[in-house]
Amino acid sequence: MTKPRIVVKWGGSLQNNGTSIADDIAALWREHHITVVHGGSRDIDDTIGELGLPRRTLTAPDGMVTRYTDAPTLTALTMALRGRTQARIVAQLAARGVTAVGLSGMDGGLVRTRRKAAIRAVVGTGVRVVRDNLAGRITGVDTRLLDAIHTAGMVPLVCPPGITAEGEPTNVDADRMACAVAAAWRADRLLLLTDAPGVLADREDPASVIGSLTRDDAEELLPRLGGGMRMKVAAALEALDNGAARVQVCDGRIDEPVSRALAGGGTLIGKELGAP
Repeated sequence: MTKPRIVVKWGGSLQNNGTSIADDIAALWREHHITVVHGGSRDIDDTIGELGLPRRTLTAPDGMVTRYTDAPTLTALTMALRGRTQARIVAQLAARGVTAVGLSGMDGGLVRTRRKAAIRAVVGTGVRVVRDNLAGRITGVDTRLLDAIHTAGMVPLVCPPGITAEGEPTNVDADRMACAVAAAWRADRLLLLTDAPGVLADREDPASVIGSLTRDDAEELLPRLGGGMRMKVAAALEALDNGAARVQVCDGRIDEPVSRALAGGGTLIGKELGAP
């Protein structure tokens, strides 16, 4: 019997619930092919601060906020994600009998990118062009390394950065990386674990979780979303358009977050309302 393919996006804001997430993956991994894509926003901010670097962001004209990644920041980001976040997750899973393999998008050309040579950012009341930001747009995912790791009975963990055809590392949003991996790997389910119970109809009411959204409904809702949720839903739309079967935005702060998401928790986004 073919095992379901599950991509779990383990958000950096969920560091305090790492034990529950690791417990759940350990309970599920033998019956599922699970690929973990993770960020590490807290570890990145801590590392940047320890290195004395400024923490800067860029706001696009459409309101999307991203990390301003110059060369020193990219170095700090890579140190944090590989040396802190990923090392911690590998150790947590190993303690539960799960053999995990830590990767960045650069390893084996896993996540290919094209550097954004210039981006427009809002500064004050105007817009200026930023050219030293080492951010990339994902152009492809080579899933052979993921398949090889699963064939060996292990769990791959993937984090930014990605790599260009010229061998240049570029920062990419971890939610978008998870969505690109899920689409290319033809995942049966993509779970975006976050610090909210799902997509909310009312941002001030945590009980207003929207159980399911069609792709078109999600696109219509997108401009009214704020913060990281806007990025997650935008990335979910990209995943659906590129081959992912189903995307769920779900609560990563609870016990058994993966199992409960697979049982229907959070917000399911599909091409049709109520898509399984």
